Amino acid sequence: MKDLWILLLVACLWTCNDDEEGRVFVDLPEEAFSFKPMAGGAIMHYILPDDPDIVAVLVRYQNAEGLNILRTGSCTCDSVLLTGFNEAMTNVSAQVTLSYVGDRESQPIEVKFNTEDSAPVAFLKNVEVSSNWGGFSLAFDNPENATGMAHVFYLGIDPSSGRQDTILIESFLLEETDGVKYLNYEMKQDITDPTVVIRAEDFRGIMVGERVWEKVPSLVKAKLDPSKFSFYCDNSIENEYDRLGVQYLFDGDLKGEINWATDGRICSFLAGPNAAGEDAHPMYMDLKENKIIASIRLYNMFSCNVHNFLWRLWNGWSGYDYEEAQVVVDFINNEIPCKVTLYGLKDDGGLPVTYEDMNGLGGWEKIGVFEQDKALPWEDRWYKESLSFGDSGKSEIEILAAEPVYMEIVVPANGQKEGYRYLKMVVNEVFDLEYEISRTFDNTYKYVTFHELEIYTNKD
Repeated sequence: MKDLWILLLVACLWTCNDDEEGRVFVDLPEEAFSFKPMAGGAIMHYILPDDPDIVAVLVRYQNAEGLNILRTGSCTCDSVLLTGFNEAMTNVSAQVTLSYVGDRESQPIEVKFNTEDSAPVAFLKNVEVSSNWGGFSLAFDNPENATGMAHVFYLGIDPSSGRQDTILIESFLLEETDGVKYLNYEMKQDITDPTVVIRAEDFRGIMVGERVWEKVPSLVKAKLDPSKFSFYCDNSIENEYDRLGVQYLFDGDLKGEINWATDGRICSFLAGPNAAGEDAHPMYMDLKENKIIASIRLYNMFSCNVHNFLWRLWNGWSGYDYEEAQVVVDFINNEIPCKVTLYGLKDDGGLPVTYEDMNGLGGWEKIGVFEQDKALPWEDRWYKESLSFGDSGKSEIEILAAEPVYMEIVVPANGQKEGYRYLKMVVNEVFDLEYEISRTFDNTYKYVTFHELEIYTNKD
């Protein structure tokens, strides 16, 4: 009803006549136009009288670069976006005209509006760079409907010229974040305490600014000896003959070299059922005391005699119940984790001794995540160098010469304070098979495999 009265008021107050040049003179009430600041501009709301000759609302103003901008609002809508700004501004001048049938316009009506910082400017103002393991971390919180690009550099040596220059590490889209987001970077060049440069641009190709953090201290991490922590998994497959079990996660074999000396016995780790997905059983680690957590690494076994083992599973030679496990025989791709979330919990003074004890702890904080799309092409998956597609596996010589392959869940040092004693690891998803095969190898019961697990903490 209130809107109806406003429309009636506008209709009563809106009077017009034409001058000799065809311009329409209108007398508008104050309620005709209102403005709401937004990121990079403003929203202009308008109320039009019931005049069938009005076809549009035209707004003319200058953007942040001084370019003349024309924005058009339809007579069937009630608002129009005024964009083209970076830093927040007040009392921006604009001229509003009404467009009529016959290419006629009203006389200009002077208005003013305010804007808020654009997403790239807001990003530059709130982004923070902090020390991290062998590099640095970014922390930022983007506003709603954020758009634009960010570019991350460090001061290093340009390999083509041999001279000092800003080296691009990554460019990424600025999108709305659900709270603070962290990005972690390790230095590829041998540089300690790097100088970090971050630039931001909008989608008009305008570089809105940059910030520089000089000599960000690098932190040094070290692998925690397995004797210093306990690992808990309630659905680990323990098979003495085929050498499956938790113990093989911590035997120091990162690539599967031991497998060559054991007549094809797997010497690795397999968990399930329900080791991944919505109902995944968590895996727990007790570090005995609070420690600053740097990262968790999960290694993948190189393809070699693994096929001999899996063939025995298929034929039931090892006594393992394949029908229950639905273990992927020649293709273990869809048992390899693609999304893993890590949680931390500070020392509570307790002495957990069983999985049930660990599972009963509450108050977990999400501290890190690794994620790749489960349908990624083979060549983009984190384990691609360890498995051979379309052949029987890598040779022993190839495996000995290769670098270990792992995924890493990096935990930002910033905000940990004294660190965490307990860790909870949840495998949220495993990869899809990704390619056509002659038989169905569905991982129906959500089994998970990885070959080795390492915990990295701050160096003592």
